[in-house]
Amino acid sequence: MTRGARLGVIVGTILVLSAFCAPASAQREGDGLYGRWDRGLTLALGAGGGATWLNRKADPNVIGEARFLVADTAGVVLSGRWGPDSGQHLFVGVDLRPLFPALFFLYKQTWNEFADLLLQSIFVEIGPAFLLDSHRSVGLGVGFGFGVPLYRPLTTVKGLWLRIATRYVNADPSYRNTQPTNDRTQWTLYATFVVRLGFESKLSRWEPPRYRPR
Repeated sequence: MTRGARLGVIVGTILVLSAFCAPASAQREGDGLYGRWDRGLTLALGAGGGATWLNRKADPNVIGEARFLVADTAGVVLSGRWGPDSGQHLFVGVDLRPLFPALFFLYKQTWNEFADLLLQSIFVEIGPAFLLDSHRSVGLGVGFGFGVPLYRPLTTVKGLWLRIATRYVNADPSYRNTQPTNDRTQWTLYATFVVRLGFESKLSRWEPPRYRPR
């Protein structure tokens, strides 16, 4: 290898390493919010598939959902599930994501955008599930999951995510002194591709002005 070729390899290696190191150093100098307070209101629309277990057999499902969040911390969720054997239900609940404020205010970020967003996307949800069957019954739905950021521009379209989650629905009548029936208690595991839309909320302007005494 000639001296010029060696020099080119060295320069190219330095440039590649610089490209990898630059985002990390830039994130370390940031505030750890990743644009949440710039566009504090988020509407997340998702669709995908999953499976509901009936007698240890997986029934394929189609999932559609919409989530409205404030600062990626709390909000409401509307989710529908359709399956040939497991039936259909409409879930309306509360979406809570406690890790974002906890890690931010305790200054426990990893300063790696992908890792921080994945950890802070862990959510729990609870609310009524309306079974769209002949009985028109209502059950309790409880779920949890997380999101994987696939593409995240800081614009109105906040990015494309992959959400992996599970939900348990219990519609068995509480007054019945028997074992729960399999068709009234169901676990669903699902994955959805989610498009997140961000809207300006001016959350940072809610803080009152501070004055420093002289």
